[in-house]
Amino acid sequence: MESGEAPSLWSRFTWSRALFAVLLLNLVWTASLFLCPATLPPGSTPPNLVGGANLVDHEGLWETFPLYDRIIYTIGDAQCHQLYYRSFWLNGNQMPIDERMTAMYVFANLGLLATIFARPSTSTGQVMLNALPEFLRRRLARLGVDRAGALVIAFGLIPMAVDGFTQLFKVGGYESTPLARVLTGGLAGFVGGLLIGAMLVTIRAFAIEIQQRYADLQANALAPR
Repeated sequence: MESGEAPSLWSRFTWSRALFAVLLLNLVWTASLFLCPATLPPGSTPPNLVGGANLVDHEGLWETFPLYDRIIYTIGDAQCHQLYYRSFWLNGNQMPIDERMTAMYVFANLGLLATIFARPSTSTGQVMLNALPEFLRRRLARLGVDRAGALVIAFGLIPMAVDGFTQLFKVGGYESTPLARVLTGGLAGFVGGLLIGAMLVTIRAFAIEIQQRYADLQANALAPR
């Protein structure tokens, strides 16, 4: 992507090594969310598991799991309340995190992939726009890069915030549905991946621009006068 030649698929993935590493890490984590409950014996998790977010409160249970499963479920416990009635079940086992967070991580991969194939820029907002389909990009570009980027972030996060806080404070006795949790979590995950990926692309583009300016300065200094 640094030359005028068409980049290979591998060069696109590795153009920003940091972005590629984040994508690989998230892919491994996402796969683990499904592999762990699928490979554990059915019924390894209790049928009525509840807990608190940002707190490891089932450590005694995870200690009975094989090492890899223990690590994944402990990390999930640290970031999620793991309520059984808001979680997916696979092979008779509750997944390590709830429906909304599972959707966030799954769709974050798509956001990261979109930025990998987007045209690079030293503007994070521009990279986000470049990662979107053309019909959206054309319309959002009319707002200006910064406003368009802010609108994309708002569009991704506000639905999840409204659904989550309405559920949290039981407004009108509201309890979110699995479909609402997946849709709002997936949208937020995609936009979150888009934002993180765009920031990493921007950092890489800045580094290349600085290197190019330094090379130009050197070339000018050495040029005969």
